[in-house]
Amino acid sequence: MQDIKKRRSTGQITLFDVAKHAGVGAMTVSRALRTPERVSDKLRQKIQLSVQTLGYKPNVAASLLASASDNQVIAVVTDQIYDNSTHILLNTLQIQLAKQGYTTLIIEACHYYHRESQLLETLYNHNLKAIVLFYINNDALINQVIDNKAVPIVNIGQQIDELDNAHIGLDDSLAMYVLTEHVIKKGYRHIGLLCANQQYQLFQQRLHGWHKAMLAYHLPTHRIINAAKPANFTTGSELLPDMLLNWPELDALICTTDELACGVLYECQRRHIRVPYQLAISGFGNNEFSQVSFPTLTTVALPSKQIGQYTAAMLLNRLNKQLECAKPDLSTLVPVIQSRASL
Repeated sequence: MQDIKKRRSTGQITLFDVAKHAGVGAMTVSRALRTPERVSDKLRQKIQLSVQTLGYKPNVAASLLASASDNQVIAVVTDQIYDNSTHILLNTLQIQLAKQGYTTLIIEACHYYHRESQLLETLYNHNLKAIVLFYINNDALINQVIDNKAVPIVNIGQQIDELDNAHIGLDDSLAMYVLTEHVIKKGYRHIGLLCANQQYQLFQQRLHGWHKAMLAYHLPTHRIINAAKPANFTTGSELLPDMLLNWPELDALICTTDELACGVLYECQRRHIRVPYQLAISGFGNNEFSQVSFPTLTTVALPSKQIGQYTAAMLLNRLNKQLECAKPDLSTLVPVIQSRASL
């Protein structure tokens, strides 16, 4: 007898249990239950037998929502939306897909930890056409998406071997390298790095870029504070005293987000620290407020809009089964330094 895993929160049999029992994909089960005329009689009977055997009860609310709309849904699943660059990329992706008649659902998977089956079942109960994985670190969720690969999948972020032909890698490491090198070429030598809680892959890339630039110019890399706090204004303000206490010789501070950097600027004003004469500050991401802070904030702009457009183009090609289309060359998209008064 097959081992059937019940939904953790309700104890109910899931759509994926039915699919496993019937030996078909979850999307096929969803289609057979919602639009049976689109499934062969033999397959429909096989699925119905599995439904009866397992006692599966469909998610009525989700089914009604899907039936009430003719929208074609593309799901974007991300661990968490952290910064301005992510917002720009996802907003651009949503705009491009909407032009082709698709509705985009953006879901933060962190709210479904240990409830991955529930998340995917809810998605498959919609008129789902594709899934975009955006910097997902949840192996359980990745495996379930791959096992039930009934719709096109585009992966942004860390490499997933099973999705190699639909992968877009982002290079925050290069952006941080360019920014750190810019700070060094300005003449600063006692440089620190201020980090806070971010999406893990993005944090690792930015940390790697900083280390690479510092070591390339034979500068020490020990002046780092990485706090398990939100990467926001308050955290930047709170952590500046720790940086100065540990390294009073500090002459420049690079922050992994603009929010942290602006928090540092506020604290510098409160402490009457003259920026950039006593301490130079730079951020990361080119948020709108970096242009109106006092002093205005040096930062690095990522090509997030262009990457969002390329992601949409790749996804639409796959939906149109144009798999032979050339993948976009993201190497031509380079980060741009926004050099302002804080440095």
